[in-house]
Amino acid sequence: MSDDGSGSGDESSLNVAERWLYLTGSRRVITLVVVLVVFAVVRLLTEAGVLHVASGSYLATLMASGAFSGLLTLITVVLSINQLILSRVFGSPSSLSEQLDGNLEFRRSVEEIADSPGSPNEPGPFLAFIGETLQREAGSFQERLAGEDGELADEFEEYTTNLVEYGDHLTEARSDDSTVDVLLICLGSEYAQYLDQTREFENRHGERLSDGAAEQLDDILGLLKAVATVRQFFKTLAIQQDLARLSRRLIYLGVAALLVVYCFAQVYKSPSSLSPTLTAPTLRWVSSAVAAVVFAPVALLVSYLLRVATLTLYTVSVGSFVPPEEQIETP
Repeated sequence: MSDDGSGSGDESSLNVAERWLYLTGSRRVITLVVVLVVFAVVRLLTEAGVLHVASGSYLATLMASGAFSGLLTLITVVLSINQLILSRVFGSPSSLSEQLDGNLEFRRSVEEIADSPGSPNEPGPFLAFIGETLQREAGSFQERLAGEDGELADEFEEYTTNLVEYGDHLTEARSDDSTVDVLLICLGSEYAQYLDQTREFENRHGERLSDGAAEQLDDILGLLKAVATVRQFFKTLAIQQDLARLSRRLIYLGVAALLVVYCFAQVYKSPSSLSPTLTAPTLRWVSSAVAAVVFAPVALLVSYLLRVATLTLYTVSVGSFVPPEEQIETP
């Protein structure tokens, strides 16, 4: 994916590693990396004697009470996430019908501009459909101006060239199967900048434009509005999908971690002085592995919330008022 951002502000704040961590990286891979780091750190500390895991250790009490109770709290987290997701999909027949009519009307408006009998259902191809139409309308608009008013065509040339390039950029979403990947194509403030430029040109040169040129410029404005709209809608879909995956995977990891903690607590014959059932070298390896398993649900939760928070931060605005935080350089 590549989004050539032209904004300023926070656009240089995400380097390649940060972008992978916050946006593009697999959440499972990030969770695995955190789990391996926890395992390695705990293993080194136990080997160095900083952490005591043999007889007389507080580890059994910690696992049996603190860790076990903490993992049970994940059930509450999962329930809260599911409530958030379900609140977006439940509705009465009338409200769902209104929502469907609104979606169809929006798609119909884009299809009318594109002079097409239909449009794709998938997010990626639909965004590419808008991009192709924007390319065609911007190029046709420039050609019309060149034939009607050469001086005006020169003034619009940079604007239409940038629009064609932006439309070409949007077509890159065609091959993206993930809604998150499609949304990443829309990051940045270009759409808002072009919205403002289009409105400015309409206000400044509206009287000099022919009826056909004015109609085309209005169609370009409609397409840019469509980009702003689908950007927010895809954000809603992407976050809902991420939260649904998080909820399901937290259940898997949470139950597995509970079982591991329960079994490990039984390794100690008592919480105090009696020796564990494992030898000291084995216990150091096992306790490190258990620590990694206990941290796995938390690592998974953090990995998903990082992306949800980042997507929300960079897609707050809908219209042409764009906060500096959204002026991110997109790849």
